[in-house]
Amino acid sequence: MRSPHTILSALPSSRLARVLLLAGVAHFLLLVFLGLTRHWGFLTSAHDLGIYDQSLWGILNGSPFLSTASELDLVVNHLGVHFNPILATFVPLYAILPAAEWLALIQALAISITAWPLYRLGVRLLSSEHAAALWTLVYLMNPFVLNAAAWDFHPIVLAAPVMTLTMLALELKRARLMLLGCIVLLLIREHLGVAVAGLGVLWWLRQRTFLPGFSAILIGGVGFVIVVGLIIPAFSPAGSHLMLSEDLGQLSRYVWLGTSPTEVLRSLLLHPIDAMRFALFELGGWVYLFFLLIPLALTPLIGAEFLLPAGADLAVNLLSANPMPRSVFAYHSIALIPVFVIAGMHGACRLSRLDRYSVTGLGRLVVFSSLLMTYRLLPLPLPGAINIWEPLEYRMWPERSVRDLRALLPPEMSVSAQANVVPHFTQRTNIRVFPNGVGEADCIVLRLASPTARIKGDNSSEVGGLAHHLQMAPGSYLARIQAVIASGEYGLKYWNGPWLLLCRSAAMTDIERSRILSELEDLARTWSVSSFLPPSL
Repeated sequence: MRSPHTILSALPSSRLARVLLLAGVAHFLLLVFLGLTRHWGFLTSAHDLGIYDQSLWGILNGSPFLSTASELDLVVNHLGVHFNPILATFVPLYAILPAAEWLALIQALAISITAWPLYRLGVRLLSSEHAAALWTLVYLMNPFVLNAAAWDFHPIVLAAPVMTLTMLALELKRARLMLLGCIVLLLIREHLGVAVAGLGVLWWLRQRTFLPGFSAILIGGVGFVIVVGLIIPAFSPAGSHLMLSEDLGQLSRYVWLGTSPTEVLRSLLLHPIDAMRFALFELGGWVYLFFLLIPLALTPLIGAEFLLPAGADLAVNLLSANPMPRSVFAYHSIALIPVFVIAGMHGACRLSRLDRYSVTGLGRLVVFSSLLMTYRLLPLPLPGAINIWEPLEYRMWPERSVRDLRALLPPEMSVSAQANVVPHFTQRTNIRVFPNGVGEADCIVLRLASPTARIKGDNSSEVGGLAHHLQMAPGSYLARIQAVIASGEYGLKYWNGPWLLLCRSAAMTDIERSRILSELEDLARTWSVSSFLPPSL
């Protein structure tokens, strides 16, 4: 068996391949820039980066996969929310230096490095380096890819290079490497067992040999059942997958199909037309499919059987009652894009058999089609681009105040912090998202400033706005702080605008209290909050 190194060792030997390698490096640097400036600019979130940072810190400190800052506001094991044991492979990095910045670097590398096995696969399928390079560029500049990189770290990004390498192994008839990739996919996310089964079916369709395909189907099916039916319920505070639990808000994504995997399967098998109609038209899934297919000029439909490994991600995104997984600005589709590109390359091969088309010409068409959509959806401050996050600044280095605050907050202290600063303080046994924990936490960490120019709106589900970053309406946020100040339960420990640290062990003078309340009134004017009254805590 050829090793993964041998399969990928056809390092750039042509001028075109070297140019593509440089493009990949530039892409990686852009994604690193997006990831780090986003984190240092306080655009990352408690419910994403903060959860994974605390989970890794917990592995090193005797509480594996610890999570206290989730939407549940409970102390839970993260494996009961999402099955991501692949995270444990990053522990050596945290042993060297425990820092959330590692995750931004890993995400950028995983996304960019996917281009190389994709290019090698393209050369084999298209018999043209030029055409393969064009299709690889289509992946690198896909709007779903660039927007995933501009989001917080999520383990699903690791599925992109693993899936691509596994499909390359399948094309090269490297059964052992293909099965190894299948096993790794099972460790990335709970639903990827279905993707593994899809790879097994595709192996049989492509190679017509029984044992490798059957093995992949068995690994995927058994793995999915064990993870979803046994492991997640064992760790879940609800006793089952949270997204099949009722009354959990946006977490209850699939309860319209049932409250158990068996009920969901029964709904899909007995009422497939109704489920498809609801997903496509009531939930808006047809728009999502449009955004997936149009940048690739619909070519994946011509190579449709190669979309089999994408079935798992397509299903969880299309069937979600929460629209975020279908958003072009979210991270949920990152593992789909290389599969769609591979299916598109197969579609281009089939079209090229008609005398009117060539694989290179089709590649140029797809590049042009991608460019039309990508520019408009870029997460960058360019003329005409939506730039959904609209950061007020691209901070190139962490704020010194963060280091000062960490020195005042040892890991054993419990903290309540506003949602967009939580990821900077998650390496502790207990951190909660403000106002959760007020009255219980030792200290409260606040940053009285907006990280984005998008300050209008009170809907915390509207991605990119101030309410999204605070995870509450700005008026409610100010009212909660006002209530804490008025209660006298917390004193002033640290204030270096815009940072405010309130602790039980500290005192607060009347002058300090008046100055903080005045600051809140100034923020209310800046954020166009007409009035705010402190709610009962």
